[in-house]
Amino acid sequence: VRRSLSSPAVRRANGFSGSYADQLQLSGWVLGTYSGTNLALLTNSVWSTNFWLKGVQGLSATAIGYSNGYAAQGLITMVSPRHYLKAHHTGTPGDMIAFLGTNNAIYWRSTVQQVAVANDTDVGILDSDLPSSVGFLPVIPTNFSAYLPTNSSSYVQGIGMNQDMAVFGQPMTFQDPVFVTWNSINTAPFGLGTNWNVTIRGGDSSNPERFLIGNQLVLVSHNYALTGGTGSEGPNYSFQVNAINQTMHYLSTNNSVGTDYVLTQFSLTNWPAIH
Repeated sequence: VRRSLSSPAVRRANGFSGSYADQLQLSGWVLGTYSGTNLALLTNSVWSTNFWLKGVQGLSATAIGYSNGYAAQGLITMVSPRHYLKAHHTGTPGDMIAFLGTNNAIYWRSTVQQVAVANDTDVGILDSDLPSSVGFLPVIPTNFSAYLPTNSSSYVQGIGMNQDMAVFGQPMTFQDPVFVTWNSINTAPFGLGTNWNVTIRGGDSSNPERFLIGNQLVLVSHNYALTGGTGSEGPNYSFQVNAINQTMHYLSTNNSVGTDYVLTQFSLTNWPAIH
């Protein structure tokens, strides 16, 4: 089990206390509403050198903010160089979307079209591809239940994110057929301690829920709704793979994009089954 999905996160946390400063993925970033007069609060951002997941693949795939948007609320996460997923209830992204590449360069994009799929999930398409320094995330595979427990008492180590640009432990369960649930008072076997967990709050909607597998972040869900107290939930993307792929195809065709992107499912065959 120590070689399971919990292991990479625990290894990464070694030497860190789990403090708020350890969890902040950016430096030079300031919480605010970004407009033409204070965009430096956003554009001065660089990857923190003291961040517990520094250098992990896939961090850049989630935007760091919007022009005319507040802080890191309602962010989008890329699942191809052109397509993103986000929470439907947070609406359409702001005028311009900022991404921070692994090279610490800011890349601006705009949404061309956005379509609702189901279970609070929207698929959107940008005005142009993002470079490889931003990249995109693979998603949880449709056969995940062959490797992960699907009962309410078994937690799997996830990675959460909130509007403060903090990235933290998120113990997940997969007992619901279409939703993933998580609770900040719980822990995953051989996973991070509760000091690494953060309770989701209002304004964290749409921000991603992920696994860390090896050195790669894998997209599982997004923050959808609080379930009372310290719990929250979001749609399990594995149950939406076909619908998302169909919508990505529609958006590419409808906007004359030459490349027909689809989701990349991350294989779990090299990881031991946890039941």
